[in-house]
Amino acid sequence: MYIRTILLTSFFLINVLATLAQEPDTSHITYRKPLFDFNPLKPTFKLDKEQLINKKRFLRFSLLTGYREGVVPIKGLTNFASTTDVISGIRILYMYNLSIQDMLTYGMYQSNRVVLEVKDPSHYHYDPTQGLERQWLRKNAYCFELALPIEKFNSNTIILDELSRIFGVECGLKKRLVNALVLVRTSEKDKIKSKGIGVDTYDKTGHFNNISIADDRFGDYLYKSGMPPVVDETDYKGPVDMDLNISDWTNLAEVRKALNRYDLDLKEEKREVLMFVITELNNK
Repeated sequence: MYIRTILLTSFFLINVLATLAQEPDTSHITYRKPLFDFNPLKPTFKLDKEQLINKKRFLRFSLLTGYREGVVPIKGLTNFASTTDVISGIRILYMYNLSIQDMLTYGMYQSNRVVLEVKDPSHYHYDPTQGLERQWLRKNAYCFELALPIEKFNSNTIILDELSRIFGVECGLKKRLVNALVLVRTSEKDKIKSKGIGVDTYDKTGHFNNISIADDRFGDYLYKSGMPPVVDETDYKGPVDMDLNISDWTNLAEVRKALNRYDLDLKEEKREVLMFVITELNNK
């Protein structure tokens, strides 16, 4: 029995030594301290503030997909909507079948107030020269959902920050040198001073009665017609009376002719204007 034990022990030691002989020599490897020491009382991952607010501990998520056939985009003051799930304590925002530009601007800025500082603008915004809009949308439009704890959903910048991260851009209102329509006076005669009679009003035909043309009241009609931004350099602050009788704001010749009757004109020149700028981060 004693001899058998010695033989078994020797056999075991021989196997161990043989195994060790096959292992590579690691004596030359430098020890590297881990980024953090493991501590079971301090978890590697922990909830951030926005998740701690939600006592139901529902984690946030965002989801981006391509174009979805038959899904109607949201229209209105903005092109997104939201719903609240009181059971899980979250609010879900959604956008459907929109271009990148329309998603980032929330549909609040037309193309004539957007500057695309990107490699391929045709991927961001539809242009009639690109063919049928539906075909373009099928290739370039997206659907988006964002879920957050209700208490955290307190600002639209949260949406913009998430979309900017996904598309790799930064965006916002910035001044840029662009083509503009500059409103100027052509004489020192004051042909627009209001008589101060009647109700303060204006309408889309260019009828102004006892009201200022400042605050984009005049330029807004040109903007909605897709014209370049209007810069008012008349330095006219008071109320005015004008009856331009404009039938088509896209007809710049007609608009200028109507303005000329009041010794006003529009010049096409470069000006620094506050625009909504979308810049690709890898394009700087």
